[in-house]
Amino acid sequence: MACGGGGGGGSINNGGSGTACTGSTPVAAPNVVTVVAGQTTSNTNITVSCQASSPTPNAENLGVGATVNGTSASNTGAQIQQGSTMSVILFGPGLSGGMTIAISGPNDITVTNPTTIRSTDNTPGIAFTAVVSPTAALGARTVILEDVNHDVTTFTGGLEVVAP
Repeated sequence: MACGGGGGGGSINNGGSGTACTGSTPVAAPNVVTVVAGQTTSNTNITVSCQASSPTPNAENLGVGATVNGTSASNTGAQIQQGSTMSVILFGPGLSGGMTIAISGPNDITVTNPTTIRSTDNTPGIAFTAVVSPTAALGARTVILEDVNHDVTTFTGGLEVVAP
């Protein structure tokens, strides 16, 4: 049974023959399939696991500031300077300080002190301290949040490392 899509056997899968997410679906050990542009693969079924959390985590707004209080967040993300230590806040359904936090890219941003917060309109969120190396690679980073049920949400490209 595929949840939310399935199928294979061609270079394009336009939705597959999946079923609605109605419960727990056993997941087999992963089998990595690597393809390059223009290549096809056959006899491969793709299964997408159902979300386990309610509400499903969804990072919608991100902000950066010297402290959590007084920092605002937006759906366009924020910039953080090389060599700085700043508070990062994210808001959206299902977010909390109990989530695991990762930042994409080189290992030049350290994340500490995850805390559950709420926005002024009571939207749940997470705050953490980001320590950015003075030589951190410049550019956009994705904040990846995973909850205790292994549901993942990302704020793609929302944290941009800039020069001071």
